[in-house]
Amino acid sequence: MTSGNKKRTDIHKGHRGRLKERYKKQGLEGFEEHVVLELLLFFGIPYKDTNELAHELINKFGSISGVFNADIESLKGVKNMTENAAILLHLIPELSKLYHLDNPEKNKTVVTLKNIKEFLLREYIGVTEEIVYLLLFDKNDVLIDRVKVNEGSKKISSVSIGKVVKTANVRNITRVALCHNHPDNAPISTNDIITTKQLMFHLKGVEIEFLESYVVTKGKVIGILDMLESKM
Repeated sequence: MTSGNKKRTDIHKGHRGRLKERYKKQGLEGFEEHVVLELLLFFGIPYKDTNELAHELINKFGSISGVFNADIESLKGVKNMTENAAILLHLIPELSKLYHLDNPEKNKTVVTLKNIKEFLLREYIGVTEEIVYLLLFDKNDVLIDRVKVNEGSKKISSVSIGKVVKTANVRNITRVALCHNHPDNAPISTNDIITTKQLMFHLKGVEIEFLESYVVTKGKVIGILDMLESKM
């Protein structure tokens, strides 16, 4: 090793130590997205500078959530990425979901219409394909259950109204909501709005109250009916 290479290695080593100490003292507060990735990559790529790679990942996948949601092969396609580092990054959403599901304080919380958005955000952590859930509520706005009514489709319109009605009737439920995600972080579409209106119309005809149609996208939960009402 030449003296120049050794000097650069020493600088990188010192930088890693400083970054770890910063995290130990203040957590991730104040960390930019690429710096969070850089720190995480220390544990998948030892002895190499990961700053440039962190920037490249953000540029390619658009955001830190985009990086975590990318599949392993796509991550490995980025220059200087190792398989260990790709697996580590891909683990983050699933580990986060396991943490939330196993958190006793969260599990003690009764899910109602007031805190449903927080619940749905946790439910869709790490989900990389579109999944539609029917949410069943009692007369006191408490969530009784969620039932998967569609998976893998790019269109919420493929949800069977008959299946929704049958599920509600079997459970003797008269108040329901729907929720689906946009894994590609796309905005609410015209198709989402049209389907929501159709569902509300058909369910009203069989005396089932349609409370809301939620969309999880860009780290947020948006209620379509609430959105439409606010624009009136």
